[in-house]
Amino acid sequence: MSKNDIWIGYLQAGEKSSPVVRDTTLETNSKKTVYLYNYKKGVILEYAIEVVEPKLREIDDSEEIPQDEILNAFKAARKAFLAGKTIRKWEKEAPAASTSISRESETMDDDNSIDFDDEFEEDELEV
Repeated sequence: MSKNDIWIGYLQAGEKSSPVVRDTTLETNSKKTVYLYNYKKGVILEYAIEVVEPKLREIDDSEEIPQDEILNAFKAARKAFLAGKTIRKWEKEAPAASTSISRESETMDDDNSIDFDDEFEEDELEV
C-alpha cells in the first residue's frame, strides 16, 4: 500500500456525512462499486460509484479530525477487512466437512467409534 493508492476525502451526505478513505488496491467485484472507509462508522463499505462520487470532496486541514487519525483508523479497519476476506475465501475453498468425517468413519475401529447420539448433560457442555 503506497501513498499513491490512498485518497482521504469527505463524503457529504447530510447527517451521514463522514471523512472517508479510498484505497485503490481494494477492488470490488463490480466496476460500478467502490470500497470506502467510512470514519464515522469505523468500517469499509461498498458504495455505488454513480451515487457516491458526486458527494465526495477533498479533505482539508480545517476538518475537525486530523488526517493522521483518520489514516490510522483506516489501517486498523483495512486489516480487519482483509482478514475477513481471507476467511471467506478459505471457507469457499475448504473441502466439505462431511467428506472428512466420512473418511474417518470408514477407517475407525469399533473400539474407537463415537456415538453422536449420546446425550450430554448441560453442565458437561462448554460454550
